[in-house]
Amino acid sequence: MSAPPRVVLGMPAFNRPDAIRRTLESLLTQTYRDFALVVVDDSPSSGAAAIVAEYTAEDPRITYEANPVRLGMIGNWGRTFARARALYPDAELFAWVSDHDVWHPHWLQELVGLLDREPDVVVAYPQSLRMLDNDARIVNRGFDSGGLASPSRRLRAAASRMLAGDLIYGLMRADALAAAGVFRPVVTPDRQVLLALSLLGPFRQVREVLWYREFATFGLERQRHTLFPSAAPLYTRLPSHVQHSARLFWDFAVRGRGRPAIGRVAAVRHAVMQFYWSTVRQMRQRRAV
Repeated sequence: MSAPPRVVLGMPAFNRPDAIRRTLESLLTQTYRDFALVVVDDSPSSGAAAIVAEYTAEDPRITYEANPVRLGMIGNWGRTFARARALYPDAELFAWVSDHDVWHPHWLQELVGLLDREPDVVVAYPQSLRMLDNDARIVNRGFDSGGLASPSRRLRAAASRMLAGDLIYGLMRADALAAAGVFRPVVTPDRQVLLALSLLGPFRQVREVLWYREFATFGLERQRHTLFPSAAPLYTRLPSHVQHSARLFWDFAVRGRGRPAIGRVAAVRHAVMQFYWSTVRQMRQRRAV
């Protein structure tokens, strides 16, 4: 019996048979080979399934599952992580990967190396090249909280400066992600889980372009349609930072998910401060427009 993989990549697929082949090629040609790929399809089509089947026939590291009913983005991202944990419970590291982006062959090797060198880091991610609708390209120079030992300082930095859409595709310590709560039913759930993760350890960026990201912006109405399989809950009409603070309070202060690293009393303070710092950030953004 072969040893379990150290890394699991989870692909929450959704209706991209036009791009999934190039994505699979970039993942399966990684120079770091000790990984499994779990594909969970929330919009099963014969085209995408047939393409993935070609690769699963040749590479036993890949598994493919199709949801019998649409779960929405929040549900499918959560299920992808849950299936990765169920299939490979001993895997140390996890990353979500899209069904339409492209990764440099050294992407995984560089991120695993950074996490090995810095055991306190919970998320490692690279610089990215954004492929925009008008075919322009922008290198994202990103955000890094390395060297911040205090959970409060890391949370403040994340609330003020991080770009969640880039960090959410980073390589994460699986146990830390599980403690942070994966995807919660809120608007911009990627930002929410990353704020929770920032309390558990630093985020570090590899200063090299290793990810080529198909980039598009989404308004809140489109988000609500995409995130949920049917009508979005009424509370999602509240400002996103209110939802995030409430979820942080519930998960860490009430349920104690952050213990022993984050106690319940400290979690109350963090939830309040996250609300404050996120409010300040939004006010500054409005003034800049």
